[in-house]
Amino acid sequence: MNKNTLFAHTTTGYKHIQMDLANEDSVDLWQNDPYQIIAIADGHGARECFRSEVGSSLAVDVAIQNLKLFAQTVDKYDLDHVLQNEEDREALIRSLIQDIVDNWNQYVYADIQAFPIREEEYQRAQTLSSIYQKGMYLTNIYGTTLLSALITENYILILQQGDGVCICVDQNGFLYQPMPDDALCIRNITTSLCDKDASRRMRYVWIDRRQADPVAIMIASDGIDKSFQDLIHLQAFFGELCLEIKDLDQEKIQSYFAHLLPEISKRGSKDDTSLAGWIDPSKIEAVKKELEHYVQVAHNMDRLKSAENRLHHEKNAKKHFDMEKGKLESRVQKIEKEIEALQEEKIELRKNLDALEMLHSKQVNACKDAQHSLDEANGRFVRSLMSLEEQKKEEQ
Repeated sequence: MNKNTLFAHTTTGYKHIQMDLANEDSVDLWQNDPYQIIAIADGHGARECFRSEVGSSLAVDVAIQNLKLFAQTVDKYDLDHVLQNEEDREALIRSLIQDIVDNWNQYVYADIQAFPIREEEYQRAQTLSSIYQKGMYLTNIYGTTLLSALITENYILILQQGDGVCICVDQNGFLYQPMPDDALCIRNITTSLCDKDASRRMRYVWIDRRQADPVAIMIASDGIDKSFQDLIHLQAFFGELCLEIKDLDQEKIQSYFAHLLPEISKRGSKDDTSLAGWIDPSKIEAVKKELEHYVQVAHNMDRLKSAENRLHHEKNAKKHFDMEKGKLESRVQKIEKEIEALQEEKIELRKNLDALEMLHSKQVNACKDAQHSLDEANGRFVRSLMSLEEQKKEEQ
């Protein structure tokens, strides 16, 4: 196993697989002691950029070729002292960037000449179709980002145009992003190699390894970057990555990424995912505890988030319970009032019933008295008739 581990892998995004679309990312690496180069390019997914997978492949090839030539030229002409001077270094690296952009544009036009744009491709461009047919802005068709790194014995040079992420691990196990942000890269909007000001806007970082020597450099397309909710989880991912591959050979690393990248895409961004890196396994071992700390912090955050979600769920459940309890208590109070009203009505009805029963009893007694009086009257009437009959008989 080499002293340093170099890797570069890409996979078609989960969404692209579902839609039967090509992988628009390209990755590659090159190593020949004392140089190592890694490069990633992410072709734009817009309909107007219908050859972006070709554009990303050309970008990776151009970057590796020019970075290789740059490193060889610095060594051949002993230009290390030039790199030590900030102003001279700026001029030298800007010249390299200009060559990369110019070469990419040349390769794009060579591809168009070799493979003329077909009518069905123009139709895919929709609103820009008429502009393309006039031969204008043709490099847009191949639009892509670029992120690459050159690692030499004395220095490291990282170049970036567009989105994506670069993570370094220093000798103390601290993970950091060396590349300054691009204010024009917002959400799904990114700068590109096809921009007219690409050579001016391309960012770079130069690291003097004699002053600050990283133990790992990892670059990734935004399909990786956007798969993690925050920087802490992204750093934990890269920290754990270093720990898991530091002792693997190339065959096992290939198998590792063949399983990992599709899962990241499926669970995260759904986009094409690409990852390349350079690590020093022996130095990674020395900062193992620090890297494990990043992983532990992310795990603790996940557990805290899970606990917060459960608490939020329980609060909502309690709120719902309290609302239902309030509704039931209101119904109970209403029913109790109805029962109380019914009891009062029952008492009132009982009083009325008692009064009616008393009145009925009086009426019954009155009827009995009247009947008695009637019976007495009938008796007297009968006796009177009988007396009259007897008088008549006596008179006769």
